[in-house]
Amino acid sequence: MPLTTNILQVTNQLFLPVEYPCLHSQLQQFASVQPFSGKEVLYAAPLTRNTLVALLPVFAGGAQVTLSWPDIIDPDEDALSLMESLGVACYQTVPEGKTFDLIFDCCGKYAGYSAISGHVELTRSGLDKYKVQHNKACLDVDSTLIKNFETILGTGESLVRALKQSGFTELAGKRFLLFGYGKVGQGISRALLNEKADIRIVELRGDLTFPEGTHYIDGQSAPAVTAEVQKADFVVTATGIESVIENNYPVNEFIESPAKLINMGGEDEFGEAFPAEAVLNGKHTFNFILDDPTRMEFIDPIFAVYNECGKLLLEKTYSAGVHLPPDELIMPVAEQFCETQGIDIGQWLPMKTGACAPV
Repeated sequence: MPLTTNILQVTNQLFLPVEYPCLHSQLQQFASVQPFSGKEVLYAAPLTRNTLVALLPVFAGGAQVTLSWPDIIDPDEDALSLMESLGVACYQTVPEGKTFDLIFDCCGKYAGYSAISGHVELTRSGLDKYKVQHNKACLDVDSTLIKNFETILGTGESLVRALKQSGFTELAGKRFLLFGYGKVGQGISRALLNEKADIRIVELRGDLTFPEGTHYIDGQSAPAVTAEVQKADFVVTATGIESVIENNYPVNEFIESPAKLINMGGEDEFGEAFPAEAVLNGKHTFNFILDDPTRMEFIDPIFAVYNECGKLLLEKTYSAGVHLPPDELIMPVAEQFCETQGIDIGQWLPMKTGACAPV
């Protein structure tokens, strides 16, 4: 396992195994059973420092790996240089016509490409692209309980880190207008409440349960929304819907407001009418300004499930369409994560049916 050994030498300087218990266990298991032996695998998750850890079990499991990444983020230069120095094929976009045994996708970038055993999709926005691909089997990682750990615990925390790294160190009393109260929105709200920020949540559905200390704004009322934009210190999008702002509200009200505009979705949620310089990080997902866009301990379980889904596609034939991974794959990872983090898994199980996150 020369590739694995070389990557480990780098990752051991960045992270301790205790920070990635799920992937650490998986590394040992995959090295033993070789689930990807001889298989051509495209791994197209964002290429960051913690993606190097996620790749360890895949390389150790015998995969012939080609790397790419979604267009929402440039690859980490050090991670990319390491992969290229090890002889791994790396592409901004893989040439069309190349066939793989398995594709690990993100944002649906490779939904149109061929994979003999199927695709694994990491994001909600990417699933929409697979739902119109009627000839492909795709395992949906985003809709699992595990994704809630990443987004609710990890994404909100990373937004706060990114704000403070950008010089916005005092968030108490700052007024945030947050668009969307799905998994990402819940995590952002949770993290900002811990900072004692003033949070207004824009949603189309008023029947959701919003946390104490927040205020609901009817997303169907453009006058109510634009009035809030003028009062906000920060406007944060977390709907998962491309161009949601441009398509529903007056663009100038946002551009001319004093608020800092932030996109936390995988797509450009502000829209083409917004110049890149009008939104922090050029409209790309804001927490990707960080070396670790999500802390290793929060992204560890979702990457472990991502990899397990690839193994499952090689073991079992799925019909065309989008499928949820089975509970017998999800629950051992969830239990391991909760045990190492000291989390009561019972509080999170209702989220499998769409309930709000535990506070």
